[in-house]
Amino acid sequence: MAAGKDAISKVTVEKRIDGKYFFTLTFRGVTYPVKGPFANPMLAAAAGQATLKAMEARAGAPKA
Repeated sequence: MAAGKDAISKVTVEKRIDGKYFFTLTFRGVTYPVKGPFANPMLAAAAGQATLKAMEARAGAPKA
């Protein structure tokens, strides 16, 4: 994505006080609800990246 044209998309992983990990997804400037729990930060990050890729693919698909 170009820095000046589109809003930034990112995945943020956080650890809660109970030791479980969650991710928050920001796609085109919109922040989506927290998803989880995951056992470790790698699983949370992988799930977040997979979700982000799916959203990017859907947004780039031709409209019917």
